[in-house]
Amino acid sequence: MSPARRVAILLDRSLHFVRGVLRGIRAYASGKSGWVLRDGPPRPELIDMVKAWRPHGIIGGITLRRLERGLKQLGIPVVDTANVLPGLRFPVVDVDPEALGRMAAEYFLERGFCNFGFYGSETAVYSRLQQRAFMERVQEAGYSVSVCFTEYLAELASTVLWQKTARQTRRWLRSLQRPVAIFCCDDTPARILADACTQIGLLIPQEVALLGLGNDELECTLTRPLLSSIAVPSERVGYEAAKLLDQIMSGEVENPDSVFLPPLYVVTRQSTDTMAVEDQLVREALQYIHQHAAEDLGVGQLAREIAVSRRSLERRFRQVLGRSVLEEIYRVRIDQAKQLLLGTNMSIALVASRTGFSGVRHLDVVFRKFTGSTPTGFRRQFQLG
Repeated sequence: MSPARRVAILLDRSLHFVRGVLRGIRAYASGKSGWVLRDGPPRPELIDMVKAWRPHGIIGGITLRRLERGLKQLGIPVVDTANVLPGLRFPVVDVDPEALGRMAAEYFLERGFCNFGFYGSETAVYSRLQQRAFMERVQEAGYSVSVCFTEYLAELASTVLWQKTARQTRRWLRSLQRPVAIFCCDDTPARILADACTQIGLLIPQEVALLGLGNDELECTLTRPLLSSIAVPSERVGYEAAKLLDQIMSGEVENPDSVFLPPLYVVTRQSTDTMAVEDQLVREALQYIHQHAAEDLGVGQLAREIAVSRRSLERRFRQVLGRSVLEEIYRVRIDQAKQLLLGTNMSIALVASRTGFSGVRHLDVVFRKFTGSTPTGFRRQFQLG
């Protein structure tokens, strides 16, 4: 039988990501017969109430120094899932911000963009790490990134600062060379940026392609066009945070390291549904691939559909994108397979069939080549328990 544990959870449940974290914590706690959970918002004024409850450990979204100091004074194990404060004195469990930055950069580079922007929080650790990784990958490809900071977290910004950054945002958007691909550190600033584009008459995605983070269905559908976003394993974050806290409380880990989980995949909606490729032939080929990759599509068939010789298509593709036509077909199929593996309970055989592969073996070989993992291993990595 598990030892009795009182675990306080200080998280802002109004956030989509946090609700996933809470489900993950609950999933871990369900296997611990002695655990009792109590949750509340991450506010410093609740410290005395938390102290009176005498928890054995705390999982929190720590965005304020006052809260950090108050929790430190309690002298009990704490695990953070916000990754906002620099130099935080508690271990963090979160989605790897550098992997997120690289994924966003690869996504836009694959679509042929040459102009890039980053829009995020100047103070939040996760945002600065995303920015650095995004810029490094874009620079490796020979391009540069224009950066604009906003403070969208209400607890970190004043009304005056919000008004100031709104003006800065509009000036920044007008200054960008277009078409431009902008990665936002979260879905909320992506929505803010989409609204700003509408206010000053910039077309999405034709002039400004926007990619958010978190795949918050509400945030992504509040604007028109709908926002693309990177899906993240929020439930797994909660599960791993509870697991790490359990290890600390049990004395299994004395100096715990932070845990960073890989992101899942990009959910493409209208805000990035474009190809910034000047070569019309290649652009038509890319559009056809994205629409028909899950069918029995081959290079020869694609060449016939867009009325060009196979040899010419292959040559133009490599000149413009630096990869073969078949590599692009497989890349799109693998993205679709990832979403089915994690978003459904389909068998591997059915996933293979739905994404244009001839069978499980074919999917397995290509999936391993593109991701370093088998489809089964990829699915297992993000399952709870």
